[in-house]
Amino acid sequence: MTQGERVKQIRKSLNLTLEKFGNALGMKKNSVSQVENGKNNLTEQMAKSICREFNVNEEWLRHGTGEMF
Repeated sequence: MTQGERVKQIRKSLNLTLEKFGNALGMKKNSVSQVENGKNNLTEQMAKSICREFNVNEEWLRHGTGEMF
């Protein structure tokens, strides 16, 4: 599973739209979509924001190890 796929899994598990997920991170929904679809890479800033905003395990987000939350 790619980092983008894990971002999508987080968003889906929280029942958030691209827009609501992006708003919480200060991003536009198309930017989130591009990360989820692998067109853009997950940035350091975005990874940290996701972990902080949604209490996501950084190790899981980056490498797929451990639990999501």
